[in-house]
Amino acid sequence: MVTLIQDAVFLYPEKFDDGTTESLSFGFDEEGNEILIEGFYLDETELTFTNEKPYVIYGYAAVPGNRTLNIEAGARVHFHDASGIIVAQEGSLHVNGMLSNDQETLENEVIFESDRLEPGFSEIPGQWGAIWLTAGSTNNIINYAIIKNATVGILMDSNDGTTNPTLTINNSKIYNSSNVGLLARTGNILGNNVVINKAGQSSLNLSLGGTYNFNNCTFANYWTSSFRNFPSVLVENYLETPDEIFVSDLVEANFNNCIIYGNENRELIFNERNEAAFNYKFENCLIRFSNFGYNNTDDYDFDDESLFPGTIINENPNFLNPQENLLMIDEESAANSLANPATATDEDILGTPRSSSPDSGAYESIIFPEE
Repeated sequence: MVTLIQDAVFLYPEKFDDGTTESLSFGFDEEGNEILIEGFYLDETELTFTNEKPYVIYGYAAVPGNRTLNIEAGARVHFHDASGIIVAQEGSLHVNGMLSNDQETLENEVIFESDRLEPGFSEIPGQWGAIWLTAGSTNNIINYAIIKNATVGILMDSNDGTTNPTLTINNSKIYNSSNVGLLARTGNILGNNVVINKAGQSSLNLSLGGTYNFNNCTFANYWTSSFRNFPSVLVENYLETPDEIFVSDLVEANFNNCIIYGNENRELIFNERNEAAFNYKFENCLIRFSNFGYNNTDDYDFDDESLFPGTIINENPNFLNPQENLLMIDEESAANSLANPATATDEDILGTPRSSSPDSGAYESIIFPEE
């Protein structure tokens, strides 16, 4: 074990006398071999993470079925390489962060990051695995969380089969994911004041259909490590594997008062198959989408008020410093006063009350500090 954290709660899989390590089973592959991931189930005494000491996790810590992992405001959770949290069928994750008084120390937010705390590792993507909400997990709630430097910030497989959101995420940020910030397959998600930036592929990938409602969110991608072939937001109603294509209805994907932007020409892409429904609506949003070098624009009729009411294209959001994950906007931003007051969140991600003419995105506009 290598970590700079000394006074911490360490959670890790058991090492057996025969040299093997405790693992979690995920069924069998086509050849009958058991699929195992190094990890362990949290016991009853480990299902509350407090803010008294940081937690360091080796392997995947699994929330058992019919149990809830509660993480208190101000908790710090650190992951070793190839580690994360898995929520099993009928299990739940409740992240109970709150707004901090000090935006430097973030004393009340819950922070998920690597166990490598040297300054040189502070912004390196892909240092740990994911928060994995497996098929059948239920009533997952994330408030005021910061999820940084993962492979996939949140991976959501399917939904719990009810009409309620399987994941409700509020006032949270996902940064520096080497793959995807939030990846949902047939998910059911409600998101308010969510910020995602800098992912090797997409910041938000809604795959294999599902039900999604996002209000006053900022989905940006200013990935700089290499060329990026994926947009900030990728919406699909199918999943293609080497052997098969799976198709599922996109029941709804509603984006209200959101910013979808980045450093590529097209930051919103639809991948649709006609065998399944593909329902979406972008209301009072600011979207970057340039037709330059791109001929397949039939599905992007931004003048259609039934699909893109009040939405504007290719105007400047005037982010403070997106390379540093500072996605606040100023009074000159095209997102200023763009939101619909009827659907806007009451406060922005910093607790600032929305004005009578609210802004799109997770932040209400501010006056930027002088350089």
